[in-house]
Amino acid sequence: MSGATGILIKLGVRLLLFGIVFFIAARKNPKVVIPKRWATPMIALVFAVLNTGLYWALTPILNMATLGAAGFVMPFIVNMILLVATVRVFRWNKLPRFESQIGGKTEVRPLFQIQGIMTTLWMAGILTLAHGVLYVALDYLPNR
Repeated sequence: MSGATGILIKLGVRLLLFGIVFFIAARKNPKVVIPKRWATPMIALVFAVLNTGLYWALTPILNMATLGAAGFVMPFIVNMILLVATVRVFRWNKLPRFESQIGGKTEVRPLFQIQGIMTTLWMAGILTLAHGVLYVALDYLPNR
């Protein structure tokens, strides 16, 4: 794969795998809130774009900042940062929101929420595992 075609293929595969991860996580953990099914591909797309574009930029910077001491856990740290950024994108006021009726009151909520630090760490761990699978399948094996 070369150039723009290779990047688009990698982005598409990431979109598919991260979409599956977000879909399963939202079904298995009640603290990962995606109130509308159609929002899952949007969430996966934002995370996949951040993961494809920023992961390779953030990792060397954070490795230099920690003098390589956190190199083993760096993928987890970067994916956690990208996950929090994805949640922040969907909290942005200009994006569509989900309205629900709770006890006679209309509540406006974002299309993606992660409730609690432990849930965020759990989700970052799962996304890091998926990222590792993608690295082996898309970057490591084709170059061998």
